[in-house]
Amino acid sequence: MSPTLTLKLPRSVRSTLRHLVDPAAVHNPHAARGEERDILCHARRLHESLSRLPPAGCHSDRCLLIGSAGAEVPYLGAQLNYTDVTCLAPCRSDAAEPCRAVRRHPGGDRQFEYTLIEHDPESSWPLADAQFSLALFWGGLEQLQNDPEFALYELNRVCMPGATVSVVAENAISFEATHSILRGEPAPPRLKGPQFEGPGARRSYTPRQIADLLEGTGWRVNELTTIVSDPPAHWSWWHRVLFKRLAANLRRGAGLAEPYWNAFVLAQATKIGPPTRSYPRWLYQDERIRHLKIEMLEMLSDQSSNALSA
Repeated sequence: MSPTLTLKLPRSVRSTLRHLVDPAAVHNPHAARGEERDILCHARRLHESLSRLPPAGCHSDRCLLIGSAGAEVPYLGAQLNYTDVTCLAPCRSDAAEPCRAVRRHPGGDRQFEYTLIEHDPESSWPLADAQFSLALFWGGLEQLQNDPEFALYELNRVCMPGATVSVVAENAISFEATHSILRGEPAPPRLKGPQFEGPGARRSYTPRQIADLLEGTGWRVNELTTIVSDPPAHWSWWHRVLFKRLAANLRRGAGLAEPYWNAFVLAQATKIGPPTRSYPRWLYQDERIRHLKIEMLEMLSDQSSNALSA
């Protein structure tokens, strides 16, 4: 179920929304449908994420969006001057050929072209090395069921040295998640492989786990925080205040300093080295790690053979 829409949005959030949805939808959100409604439901998260991005530099204006069909393209083009944008939309079946698509700016007649590629993010990406200076991986990490770290490895490969990546994912230790654990509904266990997961399975990550994944694949984390406050339950105000105080004291005692209690983790990192892998054991079982390492060696061997033949 979609979150309840509200008209009470700060001016800064409304300023971001004018690049994403039609102004009429902002003034009357209850009439919005489809993609516009989804954007309005996540307006604060999108604003917090987009407002932290660096503008296009003089050496590169190429940006990659993973898990997006292009809703952010008008903002990236009009506000940050990225004129060459590629969207890697998830696709589990046979992928279609890359195509050119167009997004109209909702506040005017400007149009922004971009490349749309439908592809499984957990298999080798159909993109050349060191192309992009900015990459956005928002809302897709939780959907990866087989080998999430490989997606960040490929992300490093297609980004140029010094590139920036922004990752946004659900926070496994938010107040809402903490309350779920106390009700007897803990976070899902380590990944074992797609044969053990149901359709649409999700896995939430803690802020430290997302940092581990980035640092293990050749990135330096510059910012790690959480965004968009999320009450732990639909209680009266004094219940919420009491629960937050109790949970905050317990978390501080375990070394979890705030602000890691909000609904979404936001990490921003810089590429500092070539793509690598660390295979964290909190994510993969030992037998799964062995198979992934064999697959990785085979892939690198194929890439070396193709480079020599070319």
